[in-house]
Amino acid sequence: MVPASRPTPPPPGAVLAENRLLLAAVLLTALNLRGAIAAVGPVLGEIRSDLGLSAATAGLLTTLPVLCFALLAPASAVLGRRVGAGPAVLGSLLLLAAAQGLRVLDGAPVLLAGTFLAGAAMTVGNVLLPAVVKGGFGRQAGTVTGLYTAGLVAGAAATAALTAPLGTVLGWRGALAVEGLLAVAGAGVWAAAARGHGGLLGTAGPAGRPAAGRPGLWRSPTAWAVAAVLGLQSSLYFSLTAWLPTVLADRAGTDVTTGSLAASLFQATGIVGSLLVPAVVARRPGQTGLALTVSALWLVPVGGLLAAPGAWPVWAAVAGVAQGAGIGLALVLVVLRSADADTAARLSGMSQLVGYSVGAAGPVAVGAVSGPTGGWTAPLVLLVALAVGLAVAGVLAARPVRIG
Repeated sequence: MVPASRPTPPPPGAVLAENRLLLAAVLLTALNLRGAIAAVGPVLGEIRSDLGLSAATAGLLTTLPVLCFALLAPASAVLGRRVGAGPAVLGSLLLLAAAQGLRVLDGAPVLLAGTFLAGAAMTVGNVLLPAVVKGGFGRQAGTVTGLYTAGLVAGAAATAALTAPLGTVLGWRGALAVEGLLAVAGAGVWAAAARGHGGLLGTAGPAGRPAAGRPGLWRSPTAWAVAAVLGLQSSLYFSLTAWLPTVLADRAGTDVTTGSLAASLFQATGIVGSLLVPAVVARRPGQTGLALTVSALWLVPVGGLLAAPGAWPVWAAVAGVAQGAGIGLALVLVVLRSADADTAARLSGMSQLVGYSVGAAGPVAVGAVSGPTGGWTAPLVLLVALAVGLAVAGVLAARPVRIG
């Protein structure tokens, strides 16, 4: 019998029904958190030709935002504590829209400056959305995290697909600028949601013990395990993003067109993987099985590229499912291991600082290993080791421990 003094928790789904506008704001924000990066690839040739960019400078258009994800994550968590997660995310959407318009107005310096601002804006959303979800959706926080993870992947895939057609009509400048309208739409819905959630999205930061009175995240083994999950997942993802076409060319004799098709398949099937996460989280209280499944999903395609590279369509598709489910797992763990919204923001900042730093190093390490060995066996074995490490970190992070 439930004591009379204890309120009966709402039935499953009730929190989502009561917070439909906030859910829409979260999902629209998620659609914006990768698009500014994914939009560049389809029109990169036109950008380089128009602005005379070197290969190194062109590479910065995708590297800068990832560096922002790592280096600006702690500052984003501090911003959320000082002004509130909601206002910070709303401001970041407006900055993102402005940055996407700014970066097409002039030459290479303005393009890079706008790209940096876009990366900074996306970092704020990356770090603070878990805090909003933790504070706004209660027991449904894990499910909502899985849903907005699907939004991350879907937004990147849709932007990558639409940019080239838009470029044929509007030119590369128009195509990149017009995609900022999605950020404007997100900001509008976010502002509307804030009116009904003043306690969560108002000017005050999340309620709870002051940060100075909380245990240090950097001394928490569980926090480090959560960060390791994001780091190993990101390293696997960025490594295959960078090297999959080259690996196929060398091991399976594919041409440029086939390599591009494999890369597209790898990204697109990420949507499937990201949609698996909310379904699993909604039905199972623990995440150990999900962590082991994600690791296995990575081991299959990497092992396949070692043993039978000619079956690349299968490996690219399974790897895509793995990367979608993997980022979903990493974000769900941030939310579920945090005791409250403030801890979620701090843990998100820590895990992204560590995780994206490790992730950015992944492609460099794979390339460095391939050089002296003169092939791809050793780099692929390295990726196998990372997938095994992901299983270990995932099991440790899945323990039912609340941080904060």
